[in-house]
Amino acid sequence: MTDGPSTPPPPPSGGNSSLVNRVINILTKPASEWAAIEVEPSSTGKLMTYAALLSVLPVIFALLAILITPFGTIIFQVPSLLIKLLVLTYVTALVPPIALGYIMDALTPQLGGQKNSLNAMKLCIYSGTAYWVGAVGLILSPWLWVALGVGYAGYLLWVGTPILMKTGADKTPIFVGATVGIWVVLYIILNMIAQRVIFSGMMYGMM
Repeated sequence: MTDGPSTPPPPPSGGNSSLVNRVINILTKPASEWAAIEVEPSSTGKLMTYAALLSVLPVIFALLAILITPFGTIIFQVPSLLIKLLVLTYVTALVPPIALGYIMDALTPQLGGQKNSLNAMKLCIYSGTAYWVGAVGLILSPWLWVALGVGYAGYLLWVGTPILMKTGADKTPIFVGATVGIWVVLYIILNMIAQRVIFSGMMYGMM
């Protein structure tokens, strides 16, 4: 027998992770991190804050890409165009994972998962970690960003979907395939819009 109240069990690993720890853990040991994410308290606002902070990474990589291109000096001579380019990069980074959270929540019952709005947002936002870190590919090509970021995000989705959305082994490929497909479509749409805006800005600046 023991005197006094028993010591409560420690919180699940990762429950109070810092942003850096969450990034490292979700990328290097996703299975255990998804288990921690499933049980930790969160909110849509907290998840969007995480997304907003990490969406700065693609902006930094885009800026580096501009600096090493032959047109870098020209773009820096037109501050309005540079700002527009960086803002559009930020939007392209931020919007797909958040929009995907709402879309996949709506589609979850049709894709064989258990509907859970918060878990759907957790799944898409934290899988988006690979998308934001993978934006290092922007230094060479926007499509390398997609290959690196969405490619590894697909793996994170594969590991996390059965844990958060309770999909069976036969339904997980369908859920992940649909999620990655929608993600790529969202990126393509936003990239096309960004190119149109940037091109129109360049034409206006030359007039």
